[in-house]
Amino acid sequence: MFQYDGLVVRSLSRIGDMIILNALWLLCCIPVVTAGPATTAAQYVALKFVRDEGTSVIRMFFHSFRRNFRQSLVLGIIAQVLGSVLVVDLWLVLTGRIAFSPQVRLVLLALLWLFLFLYLILMIYVWAVMARFENTIKMTVFNACILAIANIRVTLMMLCWDVALVTAAVLSAAFVPQLAVLCIIFGLPALFILNATRLRPLLDQCADNVKPREGI
Repeated sequence: MFQYDGLVVRSLSRIGDMIILNALWLLCCIPVVTAGPATTAAQYVALKFVRDEGTSVIRMFFHSFRRNFRQSLVLGIIAQVLGSVLVVDLWLVLTGRIAFSPQVRLVLLALLWLFLFLYLILMIYVWAVMARFENTIKMTVFNACILAIANIRVTLMMLCWDVALVTAAVLSAAFVPQLAVLCIIFGLPALFILNATRLRPLLDQCADNVKPREGI
């Protein structure tokens, strides 16, 4: 059990890798505009984790960070702008800061929640698709949409546990600070690894039709 390739040592090593991945992701997200490349790199490492591939987390992370920097930078900025617009619009409508008739307000809320739902499921797939395949930004987004819709049950399952875990992390920060420490240590990349257990098989099925990136 305590040998180099034993269960305990491998588990501790994996926990250490997750902590390092979270630290790298947070560090590279500090400029904000580089959140896209950082998320793509974290997703790349997560896809490696589920197959126990690769060696150094740092080496894998910065390999993907450099290779996908331009495309994921542009896509990351677009995603941040769209996400901000959706959140602000939803907040304005929910709080009644802008006066609408009840009927119009209901329609706007329905549309905004729908757009937010589509945005979230796209965010689950698009970084993994970018990390896995060589393609244009347009085709990356298109392929992510197709994968999300074609595998809607898996998509909804990932969305549900992502929302549940993020909600639990927010509530723990308010009511159970001791538990919140774990959320800080492992952070959002823990969700990438959890999602990768479902995403990797789906992406592997597409490898015959889309050119995969070297080494994954």
